[in-house]
Amino acid sequence: MNFTLDQLRCLETIERTGTFAAAARELHRVPSAVTYLVRQLEDALGVTLFERVGRGTALTAAGRQILERSRPLLEQARGLDAVAKHLASGWEAELRIVVDGALPMAPIAACLARFADPEVPTRLRIDVEHQEGVIDQLERLDADFALYLGFDSDAEAAPYVLSALPPLEVVLVAAATHRLTQASATDTERAAFAELLVRDSAERFRNDPKPSFIGSRNVAYLSDFHSKRIALLAGAGYGWIPEHLVSSDLNDGRLALLATEFHRWTYSPQVVRRAEHPLGRAGSLFLATLNDALGADIQDS
Repeated sequence: MNFTLDQLRCLETIERTGTFAAAARELHRVPSAVTYLVRQLEDALGVTLFERVGRGTALTAAGRQILERSRPLLEQARGLDAVAKHLASGWEAELRIVVDGALPMAPIAACLARFADPEVPTRLRIDVEHQEGVIDQLERLDADFALYLGFDSDAEAAPYVLSALPPLEVVLVAAATHRLTQASATDTERAAFAELLVRDSAERFRNDPKPSFIGSRNVAYLSDFHSKRIALLAGAGYGWIPEHLVSSDLNDGRLALLATEFHRWTYSPQVVRRAEHPLGRAGSLFLATLNDALGADIQDS
């Protein structure tokens, strides 16, 4: 490439301001420097860019075509310059977050909307996984942080910085017409019916699925909680599901809690990030927006 962005910018400025002198003032150069840049560009391209019209100058047909072809390049250059300034001021180029599909999506949607603001330069990527697949993807993607259902022990959590999220209630339910909701059932009686599970998306469970929480032998694995809710409503089986996803179904009598002593469980979700991976401005903005949407105060522990 024998021409420079500086030369193309000069060409664009002359066309927009109308004269070499006006372009020189805007570019903070002497007029002779502007003339020299134009001559360099003409020599590099082998075409005449301007012609005299009366007492002034105007773009030739070739000059206009060169200018139009150069506009996307100049726009990209401005964009690159803006990105560099944002990065220098602490904005990440991209923010990668992994979210457990059991968590409410409305607060996540609020974060997506916030990052759609043109004033926020960071690209936002959100991956939805389930159970241990969340931490798998946190490491696999080199993600900035994850929203996880919670570690079972301090030893598992040791490499990470954790911040508490509001509790997540899950309930054991079936269709209101299902036999298991009519009377207390023993484990043996319950084993005759299908337990519906959302598959743990961790790579190690791809070919050998994680056993059910209850220990059922008759299990149907589904890919997400939307599919699980539909199967529950259809009477295809029973299973655990976040209460926020089925509260209206429970209130309207379409689903019912199983007639067992143990039909409710509380998770303690967490924001999980690696200690050596500090958050920049975009990460801080995401958590602040999540705070507002949840009405909670997310603090490191």
